[in-house]
Amino acid sequence: MYRTLLFLVVAVLGFSPLGHLDAAPSPSATPQGLPNLEEASRQVDNASFAKYRQIAADYAAAVRTRPDDAALAMARCRFIQNFSWSDELRWAEQAQKDLEACRQDLGARFADEPEVALYLLQSVYGKAAIAQGTPLLPKAARWPAKDRASLHAALSNAYQSTQDTRNAGLQAVEAARLAPDTPVLMSAVRYLATSGQKDEAKRLLMNAPVPKTPWVANAYINTAHDLLPGTTARDVLLRMEKAGLKVDPHVSARALLQAGDATGAQRALASAPSRGANETPQNRALRLQVGLAAGDAKATEAALQASLDHEKGNLWPLSQSYGVLLTIEPSAVFRPAFIPLLLTLAASVLLVILLPGILMFPAHYVGTVRARKGRTTLPLFDGIGLRHAWYALAVLCAITGIVPTLIAGQSTLRFGNNMALLEPKLAIAHVVTLCVIVLALCVSIWRFGRRQWLGIGKWKVTWFIWPVILVSLIALIGWAASRHVSTGAQVPQWAEVIARGAAQLGGIGLALLLLAVAVPIVEEFVFRGCLLGGLTRHMSFFASNLWQAVIFATAHVDARRFVFYVLIGLTAGWLAKKTRGLAAPILLHAAVNTIFVVLVLSH
Repeated sequence: MYRTLLFLVVAVLGFSPLGHLDAAPSPSATPQGLPNLEEASRQVDNASFAKYRQIAADYAAAVRTRPDDAALAMARCRFIQNFSWSDELRWAEQAQKDLEACRQDLGARFADEPEVALYLLQSVYGKAAIAQGTPLLPKAARWPAKDRASLHAALSNAYQSTQDTRNAGLQAVEAARLAPDTPVLMSAVRYLATSGQKDEAKRLLMNAPVPKTPWVANAYINTAHDLLPGTTARDVLLRMEKAGLKVDPHVSARALLQAGDATGAQRALASAPSRGANETPQNRALRLQVGLAAGDAKATEAALQASLDHEKGNLWPLSQSYGVLLTIEPSAVFRPAFIPLLLTLAASVLLVILLPGILMFPAHYVGTVRARKGRTTLPLFDGIGLRHAWYALAVLCAITGIVPTLIAGQSTLRFGNNMALLEPKLAIAHVVTLCVIVLALCVSIWRFGRRQWLGIGKWKVTWFIWPVILVSLIALIGWAASRHVSTGAQVPQWAEVIARGAAQLGGIGLALLLLAVAVPIVEEFVFRGCLLGGLTRHMSFFASNLWQAVIFATAHVDARRFVFYVLIGLTAGWLAKKTRGLAAPILLHAAVNTIFVVLVLSH
């Protein structure tokens, strides 16, 4: 009873004041003798405007007494500028008019002064800034380096606003060369890197002063990671850390991973705060890459599980990572949580195997129609039909996708775009891939027969006029391109990587043996021997040759050189028909690949 009474007393004492607090205060009138809110604001504005007028007049008087003082005249305009764009002042419009008059007077009297010209340039944007700033370039040759750098930086920003990335980049490079701490440094590095001048881009970035804020340091490292090769990003990271800047752990991990330091990347990620469901997809993908590169099955499985929980529609890329995980931890195939990835991986392999059969279906249909009409076709090679074409193409596609992933998938993640470390691994993977393809096709190769490999009948010189012209054109175009087009601006093709990797392992001889001997033999047997041979059993040679050439070009996954590969495929197919063998197509293919290897390794 006493406790109940105590609670009642506390309730009365505690809650009774709340009633007064909740009650709305009664509106009180403005005290007698004081202006209302609107009038008070007007008086404050009038007072501030009067003070502005007084100080502006003092500046004007000082300028009249010192007419040759450009710094004083510019200070007057800057004072007025502080009030010209205010949203809170009622007299801001008058300040804008004063600023316009001040700038006109400043330009009329001191237009040749670098500081004044740069100040006036800040007041215009886009095309107007380009029109005003470009005529200053000849005069700027006599300016101090820092002022010239500011002019180039302003023009770079102006060009960038008009989507003229080339001129924006050129102006940024000039600014960076004059002043390494220019605000357009990243634009300069990006332009140089994307135009093939990566050494110069690296030099600019490494010579730039260390920034004062971590977010700028992160931007430096990310730019180096995305655009510059090798260990540049890690080198920039070490500079920032030595200067005492706290770099974002994920940025550090990317830079270290690119340099091949998977263990260091793991340590960097360990210092990152755990975000759980709030972790970004990019950071989850980074954790997955680091785990795979380090060969840490436990960390990889945790990252895969997190990605599966938050990215339900991202199964295909995750299944590729799962395939690499299986090379590290084969028992992961039995994890129930990864069944969707296992099924996706199996379905993709099955699709690759079945796709050549789908491509063969039109040929089978055409052959059936021709047979019913009594239009017989002459097969190019004995004992080769559509099933051989299907099998050979399926073996090539499946093994080319699977074996490099199993052998070099982890290395690809570990070394990133550090091609000096990655290329030999990929070259070894390519050698193993070719060996597995030959092993899978050994029965078909044996049954193909020696005569069909070498050709039947006597070769005619006229058959080789066009192939020689084609090879000569390829050599000439390749030579011209290597002299006038920078290869650094483009992502290297798979064959370029293999050529450099083989050269690292065994010199140019191994590169030629791999790409100019082994590759032509395997590819000619698949595309001209099996594919063209199988198609000609059901279709005319013209249609068969065109069909196999298109498939041959598509299989190289190089849109820029698609027409080139089609021409090679058509010519090789035509030689196969004329000689009734694969020796001539192999020689053509070998000549083209020899030119390619020599051009690649000469850079």
